[in-house]
Amino acid sequence: MIEDARGDIDYDEEGSGPTILFVPGSGGTRSAWRGRITALNRQFRIVTTSLLGYGGTTERRTAADFSIEREAEIIEAV
Repeated sequence: MIEDARGDIDYDEEGSGPTILFVPGSGGTRSAWRGRITALNRQFRIVTTSLLGYGGTTERRTAADFSIEREAEIIEAV
């Protein structure tokens, strides 16, 4: 968990080697990638995250600001 001034960000990492970042689709959490992680974590460092309002990631958007830029902030933080 990353504790950000704007709210918590749910993420996990495992394995070693070059990094692969898995981002779930809309409404998804990091658990969507469980099968892929098992297949790749011996060769790569796998990082997963949950998007805004899902998993343990805090929703930080408002109805007036429901933009992809807020999702990009999560990826940048991880």
